[in-house]
Amino acid sequence: MLLALASPAPAQTSRASASPSPDAQLDKLAAKARQDLAKYRASLAPVLAMYERRLEQQTELAAARQDLYERGAMTEREVRDGKRALAAAQKDVEDTRRAMTEADRMLGEAHMADVGRTRPLARGQYEETAGLVRFAGSAEWSLAVDTPKLQRFFQGRFGKALPVSAYGQSALHDRMGFDHRNALDVALHPDSPEGRALMVFLRMNDIPFIAAWGTVPGQASGAHIHVGQPSPRLLARR
Repeated sequence: MLLALASPAPAQTSRASASPSPDAQLDKLAAKARQDLAKYRASLAPVLAMYERRLEQQTELAAARQDLYERGAMTEREVRDGKRALAAAQKDVEDTRRAMTEADRMLGEAHMADVGRTRPLARGQYEETAGLVRFAGSAEWSLAVDTPKLQRFFQGRFGKALPVSAYGQSALHDRMGFDHRNALDVALHPDSPEGRALMVFLRMNDIPFIAAWGTVPGQASGAHIHVGQPSPRLLARR
């Protein structure tokens, strides 16, 4: 009995060797998620164009309704209905633009994760490459404890709130399979004065970060600074 338990049957060994490794399965799932996200991002462009045309039409109609109302040729209720239609058209445009920005940012996060996995930095190493700045700071970063420090620095330096685009885990991070629970995304372009100042502050305080210029050609909406360690895949930690 002991010998039989210690030595798996040949058929079982064959099946085990034929099965893909957990890492290979994760890579396949991550690649599929990136492809789906890229397709989703591409599908939003024509949707936005349609909503923008509708918004332009509703803007013109709202002005015409107001003119007719002032002439006594339209009721107040009809004007209110027109304003509601205009507000709905504006919301459609804003929601679609927000979805595009979030998709761009997540494509950037996927690129960051790929680079971090294939070219990990040594502790304390700083690197600037095309479209990416990385710093492997050795400070123990805590989202809850250290975020207020960044906010105070930014408020004192620029007189406005730090533009946080993702605080910890988000629905999109869940969908992409990234552990973002102890990370902060800041919606700043790395080339902007605010972005450069923030990166200098992070380096001076030995806080790890990655800054990306975005992955969509001609679009800067995905540009952001990821504060904290690179987001590993959730399943890779199990």
